[in-house]
Amino acid sequence: MEKQEFSVGESSTETKRSVCTEEKFVWPWVGLVANIQTVVGESGQRVGRSGSTLRDELIQKGFNPTRVIPIWNFRGHSGFALVEFNKDIRGFENAMNFERSYKSDGHGKKDWEKGVHFRDDKPYGWVCREVDYNQRGIVGEKVRKKRDLKSVSQLHEEEERKMVQLVESMSQSIELKILSKQELEDKVDETSRVLESVELHNYQLNEKYKQEVEKTQANLQEQYQQIMLAHKKSMSDLETEREKLEQRARQIYINEAEMEKSRLEIEMNQKAMLEQNEANMEAMKLAEKHQKEKEKLHEKIMEMEAKLNETQELELEIEKLKGSTNVMKHMADGDVELMEKIAKTQMELEAREAALHDKIMSVTQKERMANDEFQEARKEMIQFWNENEDLVSGGEIRVKRMGQLDTKPFELAVKKKLRGGSRVKAELKAMELCSFWEGQVGDVHWYPFKVDESDGIAKKVVDKNDEKLIKLKDVYGEALYNEVVRAKMEIVEYNPSGGYVVSELWNFEKNRKATMEEATDVMLKIRKKVLAMKNKRQRR
Repeated sequence: MEKQEFSVGESSTETKRSVCTEEKFVWPWVGLVANIQTVVGESGQRVGRSGSTLRDELIQKGFNPTRVIPIWNFRGHSGFALVEFNKDIRGFENAMNFERSYKSDGHGKKDWEKGVHFRDDKPYGWVCREVDYNQRGIVGEKVRKKRDLKSVSQLHEEEERKMVQLVESMSQSIELKILSKQELEDKVDETSRVLESVELHNYQLNEKYKQEVEKTQANLQEQYQQIMLAHKKSMSDLETEREKLEQRARQIYINEAEMEKSRLEIEMNQKAMLEQNEANMEAMKLAEKHQKEKEKLHEKIMEMEAKLNETQELELEIEKLKGSTNVMKHMADGDVELMEKIAKTQMELEAREAALHDKIMSVTQKERMANDEFQEARKEMIQFWNENEDLVSGGEIRVKRMGQLDTKPFELAVKKKLRGGSRVKAELKAMELCSFWEGQVGDVHWYPFKVDESDGIAKKVVDKNDEKLIKLKDVYGEALYNEVVRAKMEIVEYNPSGGYVVSELWNFEKNRKATMEEATDVMLKIRKKVLAMKNKRQRR
């Protein structure tokens, strides 16, 4: 009677013919249980076993229905119930097993249709088909509600159609993932180009900085030599004047007044020579000092953390020229020719001073521009570190937030003080205490430091008489005290006017500010790592 097996691979013509002859079932799959015993309740309507009770019994038998719905009419429970199963093939198999169970027990649909005289009190059950779907009455109405008639071959066709749609959807998803993979590779390429650009810019900046410093040193050396030549010329002129005065003294020795005047001039000339010798010694000392400062400057250039210091040296050279001019003024004493020479020397000195001032301004401007470029490059480095934490995490060069408090010392100090208290209370107290001291560290008006010159060198130390720090140390201990002092010291050093936390590249292994060379080395290693990963993917 039942035709449950169908060939999916038949031609479309054979399939159409078989559809017309196939047995159609109500879908979603539903079974019908009849002859459920009912009784008249207190309300006058008939009542019977609940749907959940029937469902549990059928589940115990292994039929796995999703729901059992008793059919009610105006008299109450009609004695019928709908048994719903899953919509898939497994649900259809459960429904057919349900029907076979009742049929093998002599309580199938045919047994039900024999008539009242052949029935007992047990329930009858079968799977709803086209006949049940089209019958009249409350049972047919409930069977048709939100259901349709389908053959098994139609269900197979729908399953195949869904499978095709699933395959198409998965194909589209694979194509999208391929596109996404290509986009990620493009981003890796772009990051590599950015790293190469930053490396080139940093190299060009360093070369330009070195060239400017070397050029400035050469100019200073040339100016120093010119000043020494001028000094020698001035000494030669003074020696010539001294000889003239001695010759004049020998010629007018008869005249006592002339002799006295010559004697005074000679004394003045000797005094001027002594002063000039002292000035010469001072100039040599200044030259030695200048040489030492140039050596220090060269060392700072090699470390890329130095600044130019030419202004003071140039001013000292100008003062030296002024000293020479003052000596010549003391020697003039009414000599018109010497006064004219002093005036000319004064004009040359002023012109040289103006030229030196222009040179200082030029050097200062170039230094400022180089420093601005250096700081801008460092900001770009910090931004790169923040945006690529997955690439730089775990390295010795990382971004450190200067002036930020560590919460661990606060938690340990509070737990130690509130020993025996609840963990939640201790955590809340630690958060409140940390928040309070963050405000204190950022307060620009609080300065718990002083200058100590006990060993002859001025250095900044903690003011041990600061009331806030004394109270903090007494209440919460040495560790929390040291953490607050460290954070405040960093704020004073890196952002004294703002008072807020700033980011800085930090060498955690050596516990100091990272140099540009170290940061550049890290970026080059990252670039090599990214290129290696890219080449590895291409080989695959």
